[in-house]
Amino acid sequence: MTNRTKPALAILLALMLAFAMTSCALPSPVPVDDGAPTVASDFTPSETTTVQTESGYAVDTTDMMGNAVRLSSFPERIVVLDPADCEILFAIGAGPNVVGRSLTCDYPAEVNLLPYATANGKNDPDILLLREPQLVIMGVEDAADTDLVDTLTASGVAIVVTNVTDVNNMYGAISLLGAVTNHVSEANALVSKIVTAVGAMQTKVSEHNDTVYLELTPLKEGMTTLGGATFYSSMIALMGYHNEFEDQEGLISVTQDQVVGRSPDVILTAEKEPLPDAVTTTLDPAATPDPEADALHGKAEILARSEWSTVDAIANGRVFYFNPALITRAGPRMIEGLDALYTLLYLNTQPEFK
Repeated sequence: MTNRTKPALAILLALMLAFAMTSCALPSPVPVDDGAPTVASDFTPSETTTVQTESGYAVDTTDMMGNAVRLSSFPERIVVLDPADCEILFAIGAGPNVVGRSLTCDYPAEVNLLPYATANGKNDPDILLLREPQLVIMGVEDAADTDLVDTLTASGVAIVVTNVTDVNNMYGAISLLGAVTNHVSEANALVSKIVTAVGAMQTKVSEHNDTVYLELTPLKEGMTTLGGATFYSSMIALMGYHNEFEDQEGLISVTQDQVVGRSPDVILTAEKEPLPDAVTTTLDPAATPDPEADALHGKAEILARSEWSTVDAIANGRVFYFNPALITRAGPRMIEGLDALYTLLYLNTQPEFK
């Protein structure tokens, strides 16, 4: 376990809604007792204006990277590349306007009926343009693809970039997507719902020096985790715990020695263990055995690592499977993520995931 000095605490919810958007005012936050874990926010959406024009409505705002977004009318055809943005769009009622998605956009279920706007999981401007979008919504990683951005811009397609690094500026992303899709009231309602859930959770949690290690990819694939300046790290902070690798930023590769040396108090694995009744059998005696059939996965594989026996999480029975989408995607399902985190962090019980 890494020793850390407890951070100075502040009122979280007063910061969450410390911004205003014309025609997009959000409800006043409910104060939280001092002593609740907090995270910082550095994004303030600019003023958004909507004016009546002959062709409909125009939107004049900036996205989360400071890029101007001007729409002569609200988009009827949207392609979304970021899975968190996709979940937000469907949650605020803009789902019917989504006509294309990336490979990672897989929730809610109806999203899977939509065609991909990418090729082999990678951005392909030509394929994307076949969806005839008026607006493409993407995260900062996709926005770094200059070929994609330049092609869309040259084709007259509007682009909105979101950049969420903590729970607080997720509210800005929701408000922004509500503004550009003409779903302002629905976006406000979603923000209010999440604010209420966060406030309720903060009355139940307390601050710890204990740490959490999230293993996104397992040992056999090269272990990766998320560091600081990520939505995941912010979620862990809200629960009163520390991200074991908060001293690094973004998606990072880690070694066994690093994890064992830090000895996290809690381990979350994103890899599921196969169900007992999911074993595949064959009637062909000549068939080549599947080398993965008897391999350990997820929690069982972590517990079997001989070098890890001294890690606090293993010694104290605090290794859990966790659906990573609930704590890595900055969207409406974070409420479910908070409840699941509470179950394992405070009740020491494996949560059930739908």
